Amino acid sequence: MSDLIAVVDDELCNPSKCEHECVNFDPLNRSPTGPEGFYIDEEEGKARISESVVMEGHRISANKCPFDAIKLVNLVEETGEKLHQYGENGFRLYGLPAPKEDRVVGVLGRNGVGKSTSLQILSGELHPNLGEYEEGVEWSEIVTAHRGTELQTYFERLAEDAVTSAAKVQRVDEIAASFTGTAEELLEQLDERGAVDRLVESLEIQETLDNDVSALSGGELQRVAVAGCLSRDADVYLLDEPSSFLDVRQRLNVARAIREETADAAGDRRAVVVEHDLATLDVVSDLVHVFHGEPGAYGMVSNAMSSRVGVNQYLKGYLKSHNLRIRDEEISFERGSAGASTGDVVVEYPELGKSFSSFDLSVDSGELREADVVGVLGENAIGKSTFVKMLAGELEPDEGELDTHASFAYKPQHLDPPEAKVEFVLMQDVDMSSQRYQSFVEQPLELRELYDRDTTELSGGELQRVGVAACLGQDADAYLLDEPSAYLDVETRVSLAKSIRRFARDAEVPVVVIDHDLVFLDYVSDRAMVFDGEPGVEGHADAPCPVKEGFDSFLETVDMTFRKDPDTGRPRANKPMSQKDREQREGGEFYE
Repeated sequence: MSDLIAVVDDELCNPSKCEHECVNFDPLNRSPTGPEGFYIDEEEGKARISESVVMEGHRISANKCPFDAIKLVNLVEETGEKLHQYGENGFRLYGLPAPKEDRVVGVLGRNGVGKSTSLQILSGELHPNLGEYEEGVEWSEIVTAHRGTELQTYFERLAEDAVTSAAKVQRVDEIAASFTGTAEELLEQLDERGAVDRLVESLEIQETLDNDVSALSGGELQRVAVAGCLSRDADVYLLDEPSSFLDVRQRLNVARAIREETADAAGDRRAVVVEHDLATLDVVSDLVHVFHGEPGAYGMVSNAMSSRVGVNQYLKGYLKSHNLRIRDEEISFERGSAGASTGDVVVEYPELGKSFSSFDLSVDSGELREADVVGVLGENAIGKSTFVKMLAGELEPDEGELDTHASFAYKPQHLDPPEAKVEFVLMQDVDMSSQRYQSFVEQPLELRELYDRDTTELSGGELQRVGVAACLGQDADAYLLDEPSAYLDVETRVSLAKSIRRFARDAEVPVVVIDHDLVFLDYVSDRAMVFDGEPGVEGHADAPCPVKEGFDSFLETVDMTFRKDPDTGRPRANKPMSQKDREQREGGEFYE
């Protein structure tokens, strides 16, 4: 298959505010005898074109669109049957991950290539149309199209309403908006297997039970959502990004709970997990499907592979079984200059202390150096954000006096920008015409495509990129980033890590990065700063230390071992009680 398709982003397409450039510059429309090209659909009020007439010449129309709402995409290689299409010129999905008895199937891929759509189809919420988006198709046609595959039986059962599914949605804030009551009341309503008590214990949410769902933090709500999903009596459990908002310990607990609760003596329970955190994916999944394609245009699904093989082929950008290259460049985690940290001292901070009504934080003295990226590790509610807020001047320390001569740029954990165009928001604090901004921030973060968008229209990942740009674009002595990888897919996380490292090197400034993605932190960090203590009660931070020393200390506290993958250099989480896990524990090497 080698087709050229046109995809119209209806959120960006706005014919009432343009001159209909796509129509007026269409080479077919300028020919008196040819077929019609782009037109404005009177009912939908959006640009449309018949798929049968799309040709290379229509790149003129796409390039003339003032809102960048039109993409022309080559479907270079088809891997699977077209399973669903969202209308004319809409996103199309090829293939589907197959749930397997007594197995956890992981799903890995970029944002916008159909992962969440696949979960909707597996749950029965979305009826696939095999590309027949106008008339639709019957279940019998779907079953026939998948005859001889693992999905045939699954679709037969869906057609008979014989599949019971339980889903954990991607955006857990939707739960808070739709349910009134306490977390305990919500879990009591969902519990169909008598599993809530052990899930509450394993996910460590005892203290949240009496709180209203609307008052829960993102991490608390995520764990309650996972507990609610796994307590249902279902044939298949579908969990979309269960690690979001969680710290490393909580991610490990969630991965263990998914594995334990979906294992069944009868062997008839299945789980499918969409996840961007590679460490969590290592622990939770038995098999992995790789999604690939053009975000917003089409998505395709690989065959099932072991978790290690699937992740490694995704990172290498080459699916061996399909003989298909899905990315031009390999994502490599090998870094020769890591841990150098030889620059001059830019900021020195003394021992610091901060007390709240129920929490006390103490920080050992330390320094930040030129071209130095300090990765900050620690559980939630242990004082990491409090520390950077003190550095940024947003909180006054109760003990210790900070150097007021140093200036800091700060990206907070939770972003709440004004309702305005992205370009206007950035202009408030950033010189967007500077060469430094354009080279080190704008280009690597691919911001130009967002400038004309309103902040209210941005996805979580897009808003995160804007927040990082607003921080790194300022003129400051040091930069503080609180959870910059949130909502980002693997490729964007690695790209962001490269951008942060390059920014620190070229601008010769220190950057402090708080994050819970250990693969991301391992890649970006020259030194590590470890917070320990009792979450919500007391926290303590050591001075920055070598990465190996810091990761070793932190992983021991969260009872987890990591090793470097020999093929890609990425840190891999060992499955608990595996042979490698036991060997490293016996040798006292939690980070090998």
